[in-house]
Amino acid sequence: MNQRLSNFSLLGVLTFALLLVAAPGSAAAEESAGANIYKAKCLTCHAKDGSGNTPVGKSLQSADLRSPEVQKKSDAELTESISEGKGNMPAFKTLLSEDDVHSVLSYVRTLAPKGDSAQKKKSGN
Repeated sequence: MNQRLSNFSLLGVLTFALLLVAAPGSAAAEESAGANIYKAKCLTCHAKDGSGNTPVGKSLQSADLRSPEVQKKSDAELTESISEGKGNMPAFKTLLSEDDVHSVLSYVRTLAPKGDSAQKKKSGN
């Protein structure tokens, strides 16, 4: 009986931990949602890695989302580019909610090379 109680407690703790990691509003859930939106809306032009190295991306001269030039922009600037469009990029304000835009922006931040301090840049800074 003691072993069953111990297994049950362990299962409860693991379930709770999993819920915390995947809970709506958590960083992991937001990044996952952003990745899904990116795959659906951005991948064709910006490529899986954000490089813009796709046939469509090359023809439209899509920005390399990993680049310091993009990553140094504030969250507000990137939010505006996503929502309003920029250059050859269409506006997504009618296709994505504000939460979706925030999620995809968070995902775009993960595309920066590791150790890039610009990745940590927050809006207005």
